[in-house]
Amino acid sequence: MSVQEQINKLEASINSPQAVSGGGRGQSDSTADSGVNENVTADFPGSTVQVGGTGRGENPVIPDEEGGEQSKLTGRQTHANDFEGDGGPEDKVKVAEAERPGDQDVSGNIRG
Repeated sequence: MSVQEQINKLEASINSPQAVSGGGRGQSDSTADSGVNENVTADFPGSTVQVGGTGRGENPVIPDEEGGEQSKLTGRQTHANDFEGDGGPEDKVKVAEAERPGDQDVSGNIRG
C-alpha cells in the first residue's frame, strides 16, 4: 500500500460518521462527555490526546516544548499572557521599554 493510499484510508476513517459523531460502543465516559476520542492515537503513531483542563490557572507558564522560553534577562519562563495581543514577548518588551523607561518592572531596563 502506498503512502498516499494509507493517508486516504486514515482520512476516510477519521471523517466517517461514527468518528465525527463519536458514536460507537465501548466509549469511555470521558469520550462521551468531552467528544474527544482518545482511541484515534492508535491510527497516528506519536500523537497524543489531552482531555480536560491543564489545571494551570488563568496565566499558565508555557513550557519550552510548547513554544515558551526562559528570559535571558530575568530568568522568568514565558507565561500565556505574553502571547496576548499583537506581537510576541520580545515586541511587548520593546513597547514597555519605550513607554516606561527606567521602570524596574520592565525586563529590558534591567542590566545584568
